[in-house]
Amino acid sequence: MSNDKAALEQQVREVLSSARDAMTLSDRLFSPQGLFNQIASSAAERRELASSSLFKDSLRRLSELQRAEADEFARNIGDLGDSAAPCRFAKLERS
Repeated sequence: MSNDKAALEQQVREVLSSARDAMTLSDRLFSPQGLFNQIASSAAERRELASSSLFKDSLRRLSELQRAEADEFARNIGDLGDSAAPCRFAKLERS
């Protein structure tokens, strides 16, 4: 493993431990400019990366954050009572 790859993987671990919302985690790890794209530039490297425990742990953490945010959103909607009844769908967008 090259030093660059090891350094990038360490950065992934740091993001996993510090990111507190799904969008930040997704951007830093999975976007075209994200760390995983920097680690694996070829199709073969991406296939190998996708089966790694680091990648799977990252997907798991992203799912955890998404579920927590969805649960919080549902609680907030529930707090609105009947006034939220017409609102059935919502889309998260960057501000």
